[in-house]
Amino acid sequence: MGKRGLQYFTLSEIEPRVWFMLTGCNFCCKGCFRPARDEEGIPLTAEETLERMEKACLNYYAKVPSEAMITGGEPTLDKAYLLRLLNGLREKGFEKIVLMTNGYALGMDNDYVRELEESGLTEAHVDLKGFSEDIHRWYTGKSNKPVLSAIEKLNDSGIELLVQTIYMPGIVDEAEIAEIAKFLASLNRDIKYRINPFAHIFAYEKVARRPTLEEMERAYEVASKYLPNAIISRSCYREYPTPPPQKTWITVYPNLKVQRREMKDQAEERLSWLSRIRPRESVVGDWKKEEWDFKLRHSLVGISEAKKYVAKEERGSGSGPVKVKFPRVLHGLTRTREMELDFDGSTTIGEVLERLVEEYGEEFREKIMDGSEIRRSFNVYLNGANIKNVQDIKTEVHGNDEIIILSWVSGG
Repeated sequence: MGKRGLQYFTLSEIEPRVWFMLTGCNFCCKGCFRPARDEEGIPLTAEETLERMEKACLNYYAKVPSEAMITGGEPTLDKAYLLRLLNGLREKGFEKIVLMTNGYALGMDNDYVRELEESGLTEAHVDLKGFSEDIHRWYTGKSNKPVLSAIEKLNDSGIELLVQTIYMPGIVDEAEIAEIAKFLASLNRDIKYRINPFAHIFAYEKVARRPTLEEMERAYEVASKYLPNAIISRSCYREYPTPPPQKTWITVYPNLKVQRREMKDQAEERLSWLSRIRPRESVVGDWKKEEWDFKLRHSLVGISEAKKYVAKEERGSGSGPVKVKFPRVLHGLTRTREMELDFDGSTTIGEVLERLVEEYGEEFREKIMDGSEIRRSFNVYLNGANIKNVQDIKTEVHGNDEIIILSWVSGG
């Protein structure tokens, strides 16, 4: 019975979901930033992996969640293992199972996509490194033809598809992204397409610099001409169209040791990995020059957030209740993860917050408001868009809209 290396599980602090971080990869991407590409971790069968996942989730959530993400490394290297993992997740009640893959193995095996769907896979995120065969082969060491074939197969299946590309100035830039967008649009204009900025600090090889906001804006404009669901984001997030900010993770290792990790812990993990191939002093020096820039990251996702927000007259009023989700830090006050509010017609974020104050008292206001503004330690998202990129607390809210109040002390 085949085994795969498991690096760790990640548990969400926003709502119950689990990530599987499998090790090993069939690509040798020059700009890779994932230590999981190496064949390390603890070798486990699919059954052993599921058993430890269940224990980790029961220990933290007191239940098994309904959503899982399988990533790496490259999760598709051992088809038999992956299919057993999917079947096991489905048997345990998981309703949403997302696979993050480079797509190569799916394009090489004509039956792979069908078998994934039959085993319970509901969503696939495919990394398309480049449309040009020469660029793709130079960057990954492999042809992109199987990847393009995998995207076609997934588009024809019942599996929800998202394709993502890393913008690398001078390599995969506007011209290359335009070709990718044209290809995707030729299959299905409604395919979700995400453009991520290259982060050269932790790259295995420094093949490019980090793109500027202006370059990312131009890439978005090019892609959105062909694909209405194009966005700017960051690759590690599950939420679509725009993720909440992420500052901590609950990491559970194969021995079930639990660690709350922050950005600095993730940075140290990557620094240790890169120190194997170049002097640590050099890597640390790069890190100190450009630590995680939250303002820049916020601006990046804001490029598509503001443009994706649809005005009232264009999207209709909606007739259902407004759903509000609360972060764990507020659960002691709200006694619930989410609630629904009914309004007579449209309203605003500010009015929603006032209703919540009526429901939970002035303590709620004191926790999330600083005068008439939302405290810096909280962000509010309306249908995936940060209200700071729309009209802040004056942003209009309609029936059936979803609001997420998120604390920066929580992770994704």
